Amino acid sequence: MAKFKIISRPIGTVECYVLQRDDGAEFEILSGYGAGLNAWRIPDRSGNLADLLFGYREGDDIFKIGPDTNAGCRLAPFPGRVAYAKFNWNNKDYQLVNNVSWAPHALHGFLQNKEWKFVSFESDSEKCTATFSIDWPGAFTGFPFPFRAVNKITFTGESYTVESSVTNIGTSDLPYSEGWHPYYTLGEKINNLTMTLPETDLALLDKADIPTGEFKPDTRFVGGRQINDEFINDCFVLKNENNFENILAIAKLQSGSQKLLIWQKAGLEQYNAIQIYTPPDRMSIAIEPMTAEPDTLNHHRGLIVIKPGESRTFTFGATVEKIG
Repeated sequence: MAKFKIISRPIGTVECYVLQRDDGAEFEILSGYGAGLNAWRIPDRSGNLADLLFGYREGDDIFKIGPDTNAGCRLAPFPGRVAYAKFNWNNKDYQLVNNVSWAPHALHGFLQNKEWKFVSFESDSEKCTATFSIDWPGAFTGFPFPFRAVNKITFTGESYTVESSVTNIGTSDLPYSEGWHPYYTLGEKINNLTMTLPETDLALLDKADIPTGEFKPDTRFVGGRQINDEFINDCFVLKNENNFENILAIAKLQSGSQKLLIWQKAGLEQYNAIQIYTPPDRMSIAIEPMTAEPDTLNHHRGLIVIKPGESRTFTFGATVEKIG
């Protein structure tokens, strides 16, 4: 019978909570920086802990590379780019902050570097669950729409599940989209890994990397193939997302000894897109659940409108399997 506990294990000056199973399996939540899913470790055949998530290991890393990697963070109230850091909602223009050096856009919302509040922890013999929350007060003319975000993270050792909820705590409708930014690793170059994706359409981009509204079928990884040296920074949109309920879109990442099943709940107002990014060192790959392709605040495809007092919940997670 397994036992679970939660401990505080800061990284530098940044608060980090660790969910631990009694055999050493653990899951880190970087509550002091975006509630990032910072590490997932399970014992290998030799009893050593093998990492399944890329994250920050030293305190300085967070502040040096965090703004560019956003590793593990929740991306809300918009994932990806907002074109030229501005949008129009209900016939009113809003100006966001250009928060990246390499483009004139706003990126990944407002919560990815904020400190989240630890709310609760509970466990039984099969799993444990930790809950974190944060309020966006709306005290910013660029996005004056208050909301409360809650992350409920359940960990078994070989799997994790995130219930990601949002509540409109303001007095007007909330324009909303979201995503997450986990980087998965199997301990080797991703070139040798096999990736499998569901049937999707690729969102086509303009010269400023903003979706044009045009799509084309993308079958590169349907059925599974090696990633090789391919650079990917694309948004894959699930087909017919509004015509199904409670279905799981599953991506697979496989080495010779392990397989990750990475899933997201799709359907009306759910995670209907997958952003994939291959970083330069090619030791991990970002497989990101998103409610729609980037720039949703402008094009409104998949934009979720939440009335005052109403909430939405989104779910995703991953499971690891040993092979052989």
